[in-house]
Amino acid sequence: MKVAYIVASLGPVGPVVVVRNLVERMLAHGHECVVFYFDERDNGMEFACETRKISFWKREDFSEFDWVHAHSFRPMVYASRLKGVQKLVTMHSYLFKEYHYSLGRLVGNLLGHYTMAIARRFDTVAVLSEDAKVYYSKWIPEEKLRVCYNGVDVGRDPSETMKTSLAQDWQRVEEFKGDSILIGCICELVKIKNLDVMLQAMALLPLEYKLLLIGSGADEKALKNQADQLGINDRVLFLGYRDEAHRLLPLVDIYAMTSRSEGFCLALTEAAMYGKRIVCADIPGMREKFSDEEVTYFDVDSPQALAEAIVAAQQHEEKGRKAKAVALERFSTEKMYEQYEGVYDRLRQQSCV
Repeated sequence: MKVAYIVASLGPVGPVVVVRNLVERMLAHGHECVVFYFDERDNGMEFACETRKISFWKREDFSEFDWVHAHSFRPMVYASRLKGVQKLVTMHSYLFKEYHYSLGRLVGNLLGHYTMAIARRFDTVAVLSEDAKVYYSKWIPEEKLRVCYNGVDVGRDPSETMKTSLAQDWQRVEEFKGDSILIGCICELVKIKNLDVMLQAMALLPLEYKLLLIGSGADEKALKNQADQLGINDRVLFLGYRDEAHRLLPLVDIYAMTSRSEGFCLALTEAAMYGKRIVCADIPGMREKFSDEEVTYFDVDSPQALAEAIVAAQQHEEKGRKAKAVALERFSTEKMYEQYEGVYDRLRQQSCV
């Protein structure tokens, strides 16, 4: 089987990391893969297969491939125009919710409906949870929807450059942590991630709790100002964006996922792979991945509930072990491969009918 993957760039964002992990498993099982991308990035990831830069405005010949698999908006638009090939797109978020936070309700609704019209041109639309399947069935025929959980790999060897950078970050975080209980968040610093509630919760927590924020984004300055206003500057470390930030998770005691919407949340799953105690916003799609026995949930709108969940999670080390067992069983890259291979095979059988 030969599959073409189309991404916006090779930069280390969630959907592209998923493609890299999927490609590696596809190759290990004897399939052929090529990754196509539009934009050059200084921090582009290396892939185990061939990568080809293409123009969004020029239509390439994909007749050599059995399937074309698109990820994110521009690749979806590009792939939707291709003729004579089987097409699959993965929806990595709850689209209208994401657009409402990033673009506003009016523009978000318009772009959301346009994106759904494009998605309907695909033979199959992959989503990241059963809840997301119900969500997307409002706009896409249910027979086209397939659930494929993401797969996480935290065991790959770091490059020499990364080892040097990691050593510097490790020392900085270790010095910041001291004897405290360290809460970690790895995410883009934007409104949908709900980090203002995290900072408010920090102001309610005892002084022995500190917060490590790894990421960058449009709200970074506002969040730093909020931390200053709350008087918690000395207890919050804004580390900035880091490639493969999960490598710092061994220093974290509790991982906090505060988002108002998530398609899957790779960072939370990485934290589970490390056996970390996790507090998680009680939002659609998460409870089907981890139960109350593995994760401590909280009301997404309540700083008080978040602070109480963090204190409660600290008392339940066994939840981290249980979350790790679930993650290893259900969210490995091999499990992700099995699900997508099933989708590809189903498409192949349909094309032969």
